[in-house]
Amino acid sequence: MTGFAAHLRAARYAKVAKELRALQVRREQHGTAAAADDAWRLMRRCTDKLGRGEDEYAPMVLDTARVSFGMHAELGRWFTAATSSLWYSVAVRTLQSEFSTREATFPDELYADMQMMAEMAVDVAHRAGTPLVGYLVAEALIGLRMGGRASAREMADALAAPDAADRLREFRQHSRELRRRATSKPADPGIDSVATLTTVVEGIVAEDLEEALERLERGYLIAGSSSACAVLAAVKTGRSVVYLAPGAVAGAAIRLNAPGTGRALCESTELPGFRTDAVRNQLETLWTKLGVPARGIRDRAVRAAHAMVGDTVWKPLLAAWPDLMGSEVALVPLGESARLPLWTAPVDDSGVPACGLMDLTVAPSGNALMLASAWPRPVREALVVADPWYDGPTGFGAMPFTVPEARRVAAAYGVEPLIVSREAGATVEERPAGQPGGVSPAAASAEGPAEGLAGGAEPAGAAEPVEPATLMASASVIHLIGHGVLEPIRPLDSAVLLGRPIPLSDLLRHDLRRGSTVVLSACHLGGIGTHLPGEQLGFPAALLAMGASTVVAGLWAVPDSEEAVALMGDFHEELVRGTTPAQAFGRAVARAAADGARPTLWGAFTHFGA
Repeated sequence: MTGFAAHLRAARYAKVAKELRALQVRREQHGTAAAADDAWRLMRRCTDKLGRGEDEYAPMVLDTARVSFGMHAELGRWFTAATSSLWYSVAVRTLQSEFSTREATFPDELYADMQMMAEMAVDVAHRAGTPLVGYLVAEALIGLRMGGRASAREMADALAAPDAADRLREFRQHSRELRRRATSKPADPGIDSVATLTTVVEGIVAEDLEEALERLERGYLIAGSSSACAVLAAVKTGRSVVYLAPGAVAGAAIRLNAPGTGRALCESTELPGFRTDAVRNQLETLWTKLGVPARGIRDRAVRAAHAMVGDTVWKPLLAAWPDLMGSEVALVPLGESARLPLWTAPVDDSGVPACGLMDLTVAPSGNALMLASAWPRPVREALVVADPWYDGPTGFGAMPFTVPEARRVAAAYGVEPLIVSREAGATVEERPAGQPGGVSPAAASAEGPAEGLAGGAEPAGAAEPVEPATLMASASVIHLIGHGVLEPIRPLDSAVLLGRPIPLSDLLRHDLRRGSTVVLSACHLGGIGTHLPGEQLGFPAALLAMGASTVVAGLWAVPDSEEAVALMGDFHEELVRGTTPAQAFGRAVARAAADGARPTLWGAFTHFGA
């Protein structure tokens, strides 16, 4: 950019910033209603420029749309608030493209605002009667970091199966109908009615779908390239994709449907008790009580969290959309709601977990679901790794049921498990129980390069210790058993402990075999960072971006027990019989619950991906 152009851009931005400050002062002095209309007009002035291709207005649209959204949402002017959120997401996408072109890092300071907008826009769009806007905004703003990782991959044969090809042809017809409707009415640059806004957003989706379908017909698709990701995922999987967003007064759910279901492309419903404060209070109570030694208190805390999810999510969802029961469903929880046990909560008084009543999965974003469903599952080549001994100075204890779990899972595939020791050549029988050793994740980097994996099958003094990421890249079914550490403020420092801490940041340097299944039989690793939970940053989103189709992980500390051995053994034996991962693990969890296993065990786990 020339010096004069940069000066002109700065002057324009300064002028808009000055007008925004004046509006904020007027709001403080005379109330929101006195400033809201002018905030809308200022935003529209900037969006007109951006709409004409003047990308330098993207930061100004970002600021003015945020202010306009806040004012109109406060006044209950849902339509104008929804439109403001849509322009906010357009500005984010424009900035993201600009930073990507310059190979620069997207500004971290924007993520907090983006998280707030993604969550609030779903409820506002529902109230405005424009649920498709909520989907577009949420999908534009969530999962950008992992989406950026995934978008570097081109996917071949994304819809290769014959049944998927049939759905693709049907979907092309639906896409063209959307385009016809979008162009049958005269354009209204003011977007001053729900009907016009609906036409505009349907046009956006139709255009993106047409582009995506053309790519699919040529045999490839670039992830994250359009707003069509969740719709394409619905086509590929046959699932209804349901976005869940807590709200200040009530929450909302937005449902995307594949064509051929007889339902509208996008629907929404209110979740009356799914408030942001209720979610946070429940999570605080749950995690506090899970830290209490008394097992009865921990079990009751999980049951209370399950009851909250059943009352505030499943009951209103199934009341609005009873056809979800027994069908194929993907949940995309926004913000801190992703830390709730949505997958295992019973939907009614029968006590049967939701995952046992429907083919259910959870996805960090529609884009992640599309990626997870794109690849055919490879021939099952299993890797089973366990560390029962990590009992170092940070208080981790030995886990006696880890080795039986590893052996049962490995036996399902006819392979030998790798039992990890920090002493090369030691076997589980040879290592004295309770022998100290190991380092905490925080201390690992200070001790220099960590020792590689060793196990019963590896001779003492092996010259080339095997790194876990290398092993994982060679397998299509990966089952890791050990302690897990979630770092909520720095989620990329979260680690699975297999002989040494293996942080998520190390794993992200590698890719997995496309379509692989990864099971983290460890504590906490299904969780996400709490600093910016809307980013959904953690092991599940990262492993899906690395190429996995399925990730199974626990939200909290999982008891080391015979029931854990049975749960994981049942899951893999179902997989070997040809059951899909979501159904296989759902059946295993339902069986564990029916057999009286502790809810702290089966209630912790979630199935992520396809």
